Amino acid sequence: MGIIRITSDGNEPFSEEELAEMEAIKDRPIDYSDIPAHSIEEMRQMRQWAIEERNKQMFSLRLKPATVKWWKSLGEGYTTIMAKYLDEARKHPDWVKMCL
Repeated sequence: MGIIRITSDGNEPFSEEELAEMEAIKDRPIDYSDIPAHSIEEMRQMRQWAIEERNKQMFSLRLKPATVKWWKSLGEGYTTIMAKYLDEARKHPDWVKMCL
């Protein structure tokens, strides 16, 4: 069974051809063999993660040029690393106290 992809940007309705293709495949069995099984707890954790990711807020701060250069030297995704580092710092007030 091949992969069938029907996508929409949410702004345009599906074409007649796309609707016909979806109707033709709606009763075909789904191959779950390459999808790992997840427990109810894992599904709850994934849902919570998705909610947290969706609720991110933009935040800006002023840093020394050398600090910005260092973060950028980590390569693509450095802002994600920075966000994780700041999230972790919330769990360790002693880290914050060292900087005060």
